[in-house]
Amino acid sequence: MTDAALKKLMEEPAMLMRLIGLRVRYLGEEFEVVDLLLEEGLVILSSNEGDEVQEDCYGRPSRLVPRCEQLHFRDPHGQPTAIWQEITFLDGPVPGF
Repeated sequence: MTDAALKKLMEEPAMLMRLIGLRVRYLGEEFEVVDLLLEEGLVILSSNEGDEVQEDCYGRPSRLVPRCEQLHFRDPHGQPTAIWQEITFLDGPVPGF
């Protein structure tokens, strides 16, 4: 993604929301973008290849869930972080770019 496209993406929350549901490759593994926490600047990725044990409120293992990654997509100054160089969009170009 170009620097101009990243800047546009950071400035328009509606554009960021279009990322939800897209498949991406991050650090050699396939994920799906399942959520964006705009206020915190986080993108939530869910793994298609692996599970982890989720604990209940008492710390006991209770079920298997897809492994998730929480990545900061912008820094405290609103600038894009380096994760954008680590992410490859598998469904083609981001809609609107």
